[in-house]
Amino acid sequence: MQEFEDAQKICVGVIDCFEKAVLLGLTEEERKANLHFVLVGGGPTGVEFAAELHDFFQEDLFKLYPGVKDLKFRSDGIEVLTGRRVVSVTDKVINMKLKYTGEHSSISHGMVVWSTGVGTRPVIMDFMEQIGQEDIYTIFDAADTDKSGTLSVDEFKEVIDDIIIRYPQVDLYVKSKHLLEVTDLLKDAMGNYKNEVGIEGFMLALSQVAAQQGAYLSRCFNLKQHMKENPEGPLRFQGSGRHKFNPFRCKHFGQFAPLGGDQAAAELPED
Repeated sequence: MQEFEDAQKICVGVIDCFEKAVLLGLTEEERKANLHFVLVGGGPTGVEFAAELHDFFQEDLFKLYPGVKDLKFRSDGIEVLTGRRVVSVTDKVINMKLKYTGEHSSISHGMVVWSTGVGTRPVIMDFMEQIGQEDIYTIFDAADTDKSGTLSVDEFKEVIDDIIIRYPQVDLYVKSKHLLEVTDLLKDAMGNYKNEVGIEGFMLALSQVAAQQGAYLSRCFNLKQHMKENPEGPLRFQGSGRHKFNPFRCKHFGQFAPLGGDQAAAELPED
């Protein structure tokens, strides 16, 4: 959800679900399915949205649809499920897989809201391609010597030092997860090393990151001519010479999410 129009679509979608739930001839299970809202993503956006949705129900929609409130909502109407990866989503069912057991499960829903991070806009992706900006996929492809699509422990250790130089946000990610060393990314919940690792998850997809990236990009534009003759960046992985600018480095200012009513959750930078 990045635009005001997105919020309007969600609001209309929520009301539509309530309208469907009060139609005559529906079974109780069908009514509950229409009123089951699934939020994918447990970050600040997902937490805040769940709280706002709960307040919207309690303060507005239950008054407009009094019959709906009798469908025995859970305490606070919210159930948290962790350790699951979404496999697919249909108009009626969301299918998931438990990360550590591989067991599959599904949940009926009236609406699914995806709030797992801020994606790069197509116009920015196109701009990066035009200026020859290397991305992390280039480095991973070079490190993936067996072309398996993932990195083994040895392949990861070979490339991770260069990744941190080129992408300092990896170090930020490690600290945000309260890990002692970057190689701890290779460990599972039991503290054992994984056989392989993918490339996703190294960037915190938050608005504060995007704002700092905007300031960084502005500086790059302003100093573009100067840096042609005096590049400050690291050596290139492809071609020769140095990058004109040092890599983007993000500072984590903490996170804050309202929990509905007068409650809130906060993570301070030193937490």
